[in-house]
Amino acid sequence: MSPLERHCQLLLRAYPAGYREIRGEEIIGTLLDATPPERSWPRPRDIGGLVVGGLRARAALNRQLGTGANLRTALLAGTAAYLAYTAAGVVGFYVRAELLYGRHYLQRVSVDWPELIASALILVTVLLAWLSRRRIVVLAGALPAGAAACIAGTWHPYGLGDTVVPLVSLAALVALSHNRELPSRRWLMPIGLIALVPVVLNIEPQVGLYVFETLQLTVAAAAIVWAVIDARPAVAVSVFVLGLWLPIAVDNLVQGMVPVYIWPYLVITTAIAVPAVWLLRRQSAHAGRPTRA
Repeated sequence: MSPLERHCQLLLRAYPAGYREIRGEEIIGTLLDATPPERSWPRPRDIGGLVVGGLRARAALNRQLGTGANLRTALLAGTAAYLAYTAAGVVGFYVRAELLYGRHYLQRVSVDWPELIASALILVTVLLAWLSRRRIVVLAGALPAGAAACIAGTWHPYGLGDTVVPLVSLAALVALSHNRELPSRRWLMPIGLIALVPVVLNIEPQVGLYVFETLQLTVAAAAIVWAVIDARPAVAVSVFVLGLWLPIAVDNLVQGMVPVYIWPYLVITTAIAVPAVWLLRRQSAHAGRPTRA
């Protein structure tokens, strides 16, 4: 395969997989015919036309789904990202302690086994929500995770938010799971990247905090820009950010304090979520049978 063909194959990924299977060879053939043989990349105007065409095809693909199916996928992704982030942070802390300091360090920090078990089970439940079509399977992972989280929460009287919000999120994860089509597994990649951030935070706090703040801004900006094509990531990001700040708000309210510093985050999240849901509704099919999200 020539460099020009390889680059055409790379550019073709702007289109959805199903579209590439049907018309991929035709598009590549047209590009090869239109590109002078001495070039290793198509001409800029052809590249621009290909990318714009791919984005339009993806937007058209979203319109095959109803508003309910698209919204369910977005809420499921945001809830899963929040649960994966919080659970990976706990698991990462104890794994780091074991690898870097050994068992003596673990004994010194007094391992919270219910918290560790709950976090591991939450990660399993998130995977089940994406990999299983049966809600009962997801529920089988959520019940022991919820029970362990309740036990761990009783040890932390001032950490009520860190128990209540994950429990509500687990319930939402189960409720959003159903027996029909599974959401696309492409969503697992950004969820996995988000889950890696607290692991980096545990290894190197200063670097990890920079990575976390950069990731928040990058993901939020990308989701806002991408909302023109697909508003679901913007809705998912709003749910994720809301999940991060709600436990802090709950804990402050329980202790009789008004979390004034949280309001800007809630306002910004709402400012992203409301137009994103409106766009999602416009991008969705008004009728028709839901297909793979």
